[in-house]
Amino acid sequence: MNIKIFLAASLLLLMVVSCKEKQTQEASKETLAKVSTWEDLQNMPIPTWYEDAKFGIFIHWGPYAVPGWSDGREYSEWYATMMYRKPAFIEYHTKNYGKPGEFGYKDFIPMFKAEKFNANAWADVFEASGAKFIIPTAEHHDGFAMWNTDLTPWNSVDMGPKFDFIDKLGKAVRDKGLKYGISYHRERHWGYYTSSLNTYKENPEPVEGVAKEVAENPLAEQLYGPFGLTEAFMKDYKARFVELCTKYQPDFMWIDDAPSNSLFPKAPAVDKFMNTYHREMIADYVNMSREWGKDVYWNNKRWTRSNYPQGAGVDEKDYLRMDSIPDVKWQSSGGMAHSYGYDRTEDIAEKYKPVGVLVRTLIDVVSKNGNFLLDIGPKPDGTLTDLQISRLKGIGDWLKRNGEAIYGTRTWNTFGYDNIRFTQKENTLYIISLERPESELVVKHTKDLNDIKSVTLLDGNEAVEWQQTSKGIKLSVPELEEDHAYVFKMEMN
Repeated sequence: MNIKIFLAASLLLLMVVSCKEKQTQEASKETLAKVSTWEDLQNMPIPTWYEDAKFGIFIHWGPYAVPGWSDGREYSEWYATMMYRKPAFIEYHTKNYGKPGEFGYKDFIPMFKAEKFNANAWADVFEASGAKFIIPTAEHHDGFAMWNTDLTPWNSVDMGPKFDFIDKLGKAVRDKGLKYGISYHRERHWGYYTSSLNTYKENPEPVEGVAKEVAENPLAEQLYGPFGLTEAFMKDYKARFVELCTKYQPDFMWIDDAPSNSLFPKAPAVDKFMNTYHREMIADYVNMSREWGKDVYWNNKRWTRSNYPQGAGVDEKDYLRMDSIPDVKWQSSGGMAHSYGYDRTEDIAEKYKPVGVLVRTLIDVVSKNGNFLLDIGPKPDGTLTDLQISRLKGIGDWLKRNGEAIYGTRTWNTFGYDNIRFTQKENTLYIISLERPESELVVKHTKDLNDIKSVTLLDGNEAVEWQQTSKGIKLSVPELEEDHAYVFKMEMN
């Protein structure tokens, strides 16, 4: 064949193949773009990266870090509303800053300077912790946006820190190879500064103090309002969510619980919010993620007051724990103390959970098909507390030695019993003791295992003698140093 004819034919063939591939990709995108119903969202697969990650860091940071105070019952990040309505908060606020309404929540924003914030330093600590995904708060119920938004002047670029927090942290975290999510809590903002907190009213009035601030400074209404579950609020709620997705392409969207039309059965606005705006924005996120070429996921807080459909996102609740392996993937979020935001009343070692407790919580959650999202609340100057850093690095130290039994594992046929937990990976069963075992350890639920190749102590790879008994595998435990938990790796043929 003439070489010119051959080359021309080859080029034509490549063009045809390329055109077909492009058409296939476009058709695929069009199919995926049809994700719109709750049923569609329930059928979305859980990304492998999320199943494998197991451990993430949650971050609550905003102007509420400036007062950084709670009464020990409410969370400190709820200061923005409690300062106007709860006696203990009103008393504390008046004593330290002035009467609510004269010194309002908005007046904390110029004090929220974050002058010592260093995204790379944070990312170094997160990497050292062993966490695989990071989720900072872009906006809490208070209405202050921590990103460069076109939708409100009350944001961290135009006020307070004067930089785009979500962007800066995202770049630093992704440079470490970690997944990056965003949390968005505006769904409660419609009643946060009104008399209808946690109670639906059609036209709620601003709470006393806020009404005074808005009357004196109309711009304040853009922070505290819109008041009530109005069409204006719903549109703004969705628009901010879409803007976050578009600008930062998060791997995970953490969404606080939407108001439930089972809680407010006579409220058509709640039904519309839940079943139109809330559903549409999550579908938008999923459809956009396909354009980005990412496998993304999100949470739902079905176990709170929401009637969010089961399986549409990972099930979650604050400080959620399980006593068995549920049928659904779940996530437990929680702080090192009680509050999620910085709380100066908790900034002492006695209030913080020890590293061992946090490690054992991670193990327990993973053994029951959950992911553990541990929260930190940075100080208003942008630094992490020594107590937070020491605990994160302590968890990371244990994971460096034993992470094989956590990352990429799946549940076994039982989560465990007493102080024993199980995880598995292909031909390996991990037996995790939450307390230092005696010289002999008989492991229940293992009496029918008859294809064992070897048993080793994971930390140090020391061989462990074993014997099959009628009660289960008996391990001859070597002398062990004090640790948060102990992992035996049982390999099968």
